[in-house]
Amino acid sequence: MNLMLGALILLTSQSVNFFSLKQDVEIGSASEKEARQSLPLVQSPYLNQYVQAIGQRFVQNRSLPALRYRFQIVNSKEINSIGFPGGAIYIYRGLLDIAANDDELAAIVAHEVSHVASRHGTAQLSRQLLVLAPLAIAAGLPAADVWKEEFAKLGISLGIDAPFLRYSRDQELEASSMTVRLMAEARFDPNAFRTLLEKINEAQTGAFGFNHPQARNLSPEIAEQIEALATLQHQAHTSTEFRAFRATLQKMAYQPPAKPAAGAATDAGTAADTLSNVFTHPLDYYRIGYPQGWKVTATGPNGSIIAPADGIQSSRNGDDVSLGVMFDLFDISVPDRSLTLEQATNRLIAYLIQRNESLHNVPGAETQALISDEPGLRTVMIGKSDTSNSSEVAWVVTRLYYQSLFYMVFVAPEDKFSTYQPTFEQMIRSIRMR
Repeated sequence: MNLMLGALILLTSQSVNFFSLKQDVEIGSASEKEARQSLPLVQSPYLNQYVQAIGQRFVQNRSLPALRYRFQIVNSKEINSIGFPGGAIYIYRGLLDIAANDDELAAIVAHEVSHVASRHGTAQLSRQLLVLAPLAIAAGLPAADVWKEEFAKLGISLGIDAPFLRYSRDQELEASSMTVRLMAEARFDPNAFRTLLEKINEAQTGAFGFNHPQARNLSPEIAEQIEALATLQHQAHTSTEFRAFRATLQKMAYQPPAKPAAGAATDAGTAADTLSNVFTHPLDYYRIGYPQGWKVTATGPNGSIIAPADGIQSSRNGDDVSLGVMFDLFDISVPDRSLTLEQATNRLIAYLIQRNESLHNVPGAETQALISDEPGLRTVMIGKSDTSNSSEVAWVVTRLYYQSLFYMVFVAPEDKFSTYQPTFEQMIRSIRMR
């Protein structure tokens, strides 16, 4: 290992960022373009401009990086908000419904502005590339030359499901601290951030709590900061403008999510929006959607393989899946204690490596996933096919399920993984567990 690579691997703090502000804009623009294909957006200029006006009170702060911040309301009941790198911010109606006054709405806006301004999205991406593609970075290649290629190869998705939009607790602490400061400097009541978090933690039903991991109680550091910056002159209030905004929003009917454009299919009939078949566990433990033409092969009482006809070959270790998905329940029972998701996943990874010694993963090469509305993990592994000896990429997706670990292993040749990635992502989103 050369000195440069060794130094990079030691740099694992959230502050590492190999991307420029210009690349934040490029990555955010590509991700936003994909997200807009499925998000039902509020088209009312009045409603969006109201949120934009509140946002402007924050983004004119000279301490923030020079980005073009813009705000859009998503016509969904989901409690969520998304801030893409580069400045595009989407706030869901379900989250706006929680806000009882101007200051709580401002807290929502300020928090997303803080994530974007702190460049947390590309910091998360940098950590992933540092772990998964250290040789490319150590060679001194500018990120602009590698990010699109590496994203496709490593299965890093864009859009609303982008793993780099799921922040760490350290990033949440940093964004919360900036939120309080921005609110005070813009003459909003910082205490509104406290009351907003209390309402979100009470709900805990939306994606906000998953993408923005918050403690049940406000951290002592942020509580002290609020006490120091809150003033009697700027206490939370409900203005006439806010009442009009909320009344107009509540009169608007909800819209269903937009469907992808017709004909947006990938190779071999694997259209990203077409999972026409459903596999159901014999005891209805779980259900999984899968594409037309793929076949189900049972591997045990709780497991199966779903793959195209040419995706399975016989090998010395049994069926070798070169394209498709394997899934099962993995026993993780341990006397007198319970394993965490991370510990259980590590046991599964060790088991998979024992069965295929060519498989390898780098410690830390994991991203969060949402599996049937519960936290899960997605680990990227690289190996070789038993039958063809060609390079393969595998996603190992895991979620705790009672005393077991539910897992799925999505496999495709390395040079075709980006083609099948949309189908794999769709299958993950289709999982429903009893």
